[in-house]
Order: sequence, then C-alpha cells, then structure tokens
Amino acid sequence: MREYYYETVYIMRPTLSEEEAGKVMEKVNGTIEKHNGEILHTEKWGKRQLAYPINDYPMGYYILLHIKTAEKDFIKNLENFFRLNEDVIRFLSFKIKPSEVKKDKKEKPNSEETNG
Repeated sequence: MREYYYETVYIMRPTLSEEEAGKVMEKVNGTIEKHNGEILHTEKWGKRQLAYPINDYPMGYYILLHIKTAEKDFIKNLENFFRLNEDVIRFLSFKIKPSEVKKDKKEKPNSEETNG
C-alpha cells in the first residue's frame, strides 16, 4: 500500500483563548485520525503577523503538521473540514517526501548534565 506524506500549515483566529485554540487543535487532530492520517510532527508557531489581513484579522495563530496517510482522498477531506471550521482562517497543504518529515522525539534526559 502506498503512503503519502503531507506538510500542512493552518492559521486560527487570533481572538481564540489558549483553551479554545487547544480545542480547535483537538478537532483537527481528530479529523486527521478519522480519515486514517497519522500526525508525525506538530509545531505551534504561536500568534504571528499576517502578510495581509484575513477576515479583518492582522494576526493569526499558526500550526504546522507533518502527516502520513495511505488514503488517496485524505487532503480533500482535511481541506473540506478546514473550509467548514470558522476558527481556521487559512490553510495550505503540500505533498512532501518521506525524508522531509520531522518526527517528534521523546525527550530523554542528558546523562552528562548534572544538577548542581
């Protein structure tokens, strides 16, 4: 079975509280899993200035995802979800090579560090 890898950036409304933004991220992650996607890496870029206002917002809350899936229609389904979600003001997805995927690593304590 063929696997597809994507990099997706979406921008949420800057007026969301941290709690509301977390709920939107949970919905996005749930939608990805519902459509047989696996999130390999997540980066929260935080609130940033937009190049131009979108829906009268000068800023947005940016999230970057690296996703793996075997579903051919995965991106179509994800983008339909983004279009229907009022909290997401912009999104963009690219197909990427597996070698370009960043994978989240579990933090391991460095044995050379000493607490002093």
